[in-house]
Amino acid sequence: MPENATAALDTLKRLPRVALATLPTPLEDAPRLARELGVRKLLVKRDDLTGLALGGNKVRKLEFLLGEARARGADTIITTAGMQSNFLRLAAAAARRLGMEAILLVRGSADAPLAGNLLLMRLFGADIRFMATEDPYAESTFALMREIEDEVRQRGGHPYLIHLGTFSGALSAIGYVHAAVELAEQLRGARERCDHLVLAVGSGGTYAGLLLGLRLAGMPCHVLGVSVNAPAEDHRRRILEKIRGAAEILGSAVTVRDDDVDITDAYIGAGYGVPTAAGLEAIVQAARAEGLLFDPVYTGKAWAGVVDAVRRGAIGPRDNVVFLHTGGAPNAFLYASAIAGRLVPRG
Repeated sequence: MPENATAALDTLKRLPRVALATLPTPLEDAPRLARELGVRKLLVKRDDLTGLALGGNKVRKLEFLLGEARARGADTIITTAGMQSNFLRLAAAAARRLGMEAILLVRGSADAPLAGNLLLMRLFGADIRFMATEDPYAESTFALMREIEDEVRQRGGHPYLIHLGTFSGALSAIGYVHAAVELAEQLRGARERCDHLVLAVGSGGTYAGLLLGLRLAGMPCHVLGVSVNAPAEDHRRRILEKIRGAAEILGSAVTVRDDDVDITDAYIGAGYGVPTAAGLEAIVQAARAEGLLFDPVYTGKAWAGVVDAVRRGAIGPRDNVVFLHTGGAPNAFLYASAIAGRLVPRG
């Protein structure tokens, strides 16, 4: 571990945090999938098993975000994302776990079918308010968040605003600094190396935290992010901002080079939330080889990126690959017809 990382990791332990996740998540060997892929070793970091409300990577972020919210005396969280957001599902559940209220600004129409993550948001009793915009960075979204903040204050409440893509990005990344240290300990305990770590990228906080955390832990492995929603250069810029912000929170002198950030946007397909043929093939392959459940929005597209990287020679046959399973189980059911179309009946 770099000498100047110790103080940053000590700061990490002292940050306000609430216990929401079942940790550590397993690091599982996937030998059949490794053989099909054509690599020496494939390890799957099972952050789909974080425990809360069907799990997923956002639970780790919420531990620090809601830790700060509680430290500030908040009783209501106000946050925003898309119609079938895994983050909103988990934010609603986490709020209930902590005895807080959740007001969710959802990009989409109130006429949308009550299914998938949207159904679970309702089940957890969130106050859901719909917005017509599809742009996660629209100024109208921030204006509405501030209006609701005033509304909560006027009725005597104590609001806490969360926007993963902007002002909450650095603190959300801290959850994956913690995860990277956990992963480094697991790899060293198993005497395994990591040549490539691959994950889906949505808001970029998971990627930012992992890359910073791995460097703090003294691990130089390559981190490949597969965008599911935006151009690679947009992600790269925002990820670097989050890394700098997270490093500032931790008081870290460990540096991450700009060219360490490797994002591809080649697997988005027609757009966010639109299944691709390669992503659907990935879902079937993972399920049949290892009993792993990927989804069409995030992990399926990320795995398609892994497969293509091997085909192109960017990942070699002697390499060790760690795949971060970020969850998203409700999306598998939401896109049931698309997945069913890829299944060949047996017998």
